[in-house]
Amino acid sequence: MLQRTRAAVALTVGVGALALAPSAMAATATAADPVVSDVRIRPNPIVVTGSPVGADFSFLTKGAGKAEFQVKAPGASAWTSLEVKSAPYGLQTRWFASKTFDVKSRAGQWSFLAIAHGEDGKEDSESGRFTVDVRRHQHLETRIAEFNAWPEPVRKGGRLNVNGRLLVDGRHGWHGYADRTVDILFRADGSSRWEKVGSDRTDRYGRFSESGTAERSGTWRAVFAGGHDVERAYSGTDHVRVLEPEPERGASRVTRFNASPEPVRHGRYLSFTGRLQVDDSGWEGYRAKVGLYFKPAGSSKWSHVRNTWSNGSGRLYTKAKAYRSGHWKFVFAGDDDFRPDSSGSDYVRVIRR
Repeated sequence: MLQRTRAAVALTVGVGALALAPSAMAATATAADPVVSDVRIRPNPIVVTGSPVGADFSFLTKGAGKAEFQVKAPGASAWTSLEVKSAPYGLQTRWFASKTFDVKSRAGQWSFLAIAHGEDGKEDSESGRFTVDVRRHQHLETRIAEFNAWPEPVRKGGRLNVNGRLLVDGRHGWHGYADRTVDILFRADGSSRWEKVGSDRTDRYGRFSESGTAERSGTWRAVFAGGHDVERAYSGTDHVRVLEPEPERGASRVTRFNASPEPVRHGRYLSFTGRLQVDDSGWEGYRAKVGLYFKPAGSSKWSHVRNTWSNGSGRLYTKAKAYRSGHWKFVFAGDDDFRPDSSGSDYVRVIRR
């Protein structure tokens, strides 16, 4: 809000004082009071995001021989006078001033004061406020957690899985960083060079996974390249030994897979059951680690969700929350004695109501 003040020097004439000459009286009668008007600030608000920003101030005066323009930062007690320049503007005068604001400038409501000086000490002024918004550049911190390469060890030619979670330190603390690319790197034993062997896009919880054929023993890690406002992140390393295949391994199978209930409400738990068996002179239950995988409807990519263990009779049971419609299955990665296998898939529709 603009505020106006006007001041003048009063002349008091006592009894018996000398009268003013007619010419002096005429001059006093015709001297115009100074007036300030049309204060402009461009831009307003003044937004500083990195590079310095120049602001221009202007105002009109009438009946003024000189003028001032002052600014004061939030919380400051002293005013700062800016250099002013003038130019004719019809029967008035327009005055100009400028100031540069940067990331060190105080943010908030600044005050301004435009003053016009007339004859005989007469003054007029307008005051008000303008906004300075300083947005200091900050890099968000990220980190890769829960990184794992498995199984360990793995047979040459077997399936090797890598997964982890990308986190970002946001306004409400650390949380999953969705829809970001994470690269998977591999360094073979005896080598000093890291090679990019795959990548994955994080899901809504920041999870990523990749799988491939195990060929050589070596160390695995995940890397997030960061961005303009985001820091890079490296996972810890995980070494996996690749074993030469034995001449013969027994067969395995995952049977009776079922996901229920069908359909399921969004965010509710699904129960998964099945049975892991191996051919050891006949099919029998087998205790081993089995992975639960999910493929969203319309996608061709399976993602690892969690691991579970079959009991001594091979029975499998685990739970997971459902957020999207899609296919589910159990995958046995195999081990030293038995070859890998996966169950048939089961489609479950997720409903919202």
